[in-house]
Amino acid sequence: MEPDDAARVLVAVITRVRDLRIAREQGWYRIPLAQAPSRLAADYLAFYQTAAFGDERWSVRYYAPIVRYQIVARRELFPDEADHPQADKRYYRLDLGPLAELPLPVVAARLRRVTFINTTFGQLRRANDVRELWHPEEERQPPSDDVWGAGLAGKSLRER
Repeated sequence: MEPDDAARVLVAVITRVRDLRIAREQGWYRIPLAQAPSRLAADYLAFYQTAAFGDERWSVRYYAPIVRYQIVARRELFPDEADHPQADKRYYRLDLGPLAELPLPVVAARLRRVTFINTTFGQLRRANDVRELWHPEEERQPPSDDVWGAGLAGKSLRER
């Protein structure tokens, strides 16, 4: 079933081929708590691929439904790397449904520095360029009440 146009999408940068393979084969993606966007709640995760992806670089091609959010230590994500210097670093683990490919990739006409973009599936479907995914009017509004993970939930606007 095709996602609804109003479905919330978080576009996240993916810099390593290994991470896309993990998303595809193991069904999860990680975001360091310290770098998480203030509006993390989304229905889908889409991936902005960097230069590491060769011919697919600087584009959004793949997406997946978000099934569950968890907070875990890096050592839980990579048990065979328990001695890693950042083994205790905390991450959001986004459990994903199957990866799907957009019918038409959203490319960047020129290099874009992307970390996260909050958008909708309709916008993702219609965009001809990555810059068309941003919603400037939404970026000025305070986060909605469903923001829960980046230390903002339960705080008033003055506390933020």
